[in-house]
Amino acid sequence: MSESRTFEFSPAIRCWVKHLMEGRYNAKEKSLFTIFGELKRIRLIATIINKEEFLSRSTNNINSPTEEENTNLRFELDDGTGIISAVKWDVDPNQFRDFNIGDVVDVLGRVGSFNEKSQIRFIKSMRKITNPNYVLLQEAEVIKKIKFGETHEIPDIEESEAVIDEDSFFDNLSDDIDVDKIFGENETSKVDSIKEDIFSIIYEYSQDGNGISLEELQKRLKISESKLKTYINDLVMESRIYPTEENIYQCY
Repeated sequence: MSESRTFEFSPAIRCWVKHLMEGRYNAKEKSLFTIFGELKRIRLIATIINKEEFLSRSTNNINSPTEEENTNLRFELDDGTGIISAVKWDVDPNQFRDFNIGDVVDVLGRVGSFNEKSQIRFIKSMRKITNPNYVLLQEAEVIKKIKFGETHEIPDIEESEAVIDEDSFFDNLSDDIDVDKIFGENETSKVDSIKEDIFSIIYEYSQDGNGISLEELQKRLKISESKLKTYINDLVMESRIYPTEENIYQCY
């Protein structure tokens, strides 16, 4: 069976960007080990925050090699738990003309890795999502798997297996990120404090069985919606809160 057919028969697992970024890539098996097991194909819902066109060259005939210039599209996707790159290779840009920054999309693709960062190396399909209930339903699918223990411990991978594929596409994420500043003790404590404040408010509003809306939380805490959603997703993944309807949250 060819490699492409092998990927076609691999089930597409619904997950969040966070799970992909925390996974361990095995270049030998061309798979990513995550809390949901060994993945080759994934599905996720995210917002397009960047879209760019770039060119690449390929040889179309091994016996009479001539180079062809291909047009490719790369998207940066943000689902509130993290940001990941996704590429559609050798594509007619007009095919994706209607996909713009700010659109919420459902993406099916193959996973890969470069410079120790997970990526969606090949977009199989992408479609816009306009119904917020669909987003909630897919979020609930992921939450259910976590809540009921359908998860695995991520195994250690031998260094020889974790090397990067030679044909992996490039990663243009900045090397100037101050890791110490992001993950320093003071910053971590601050983040934990904010998250606990959010949990306390949701707990307070859960006592009457109604919960609290994302909008009301934002008014009380005075933080940006994107940051608030990140903390909310963390609490959901920890099975401490859950969405009852669109943007309404309660404690378990």
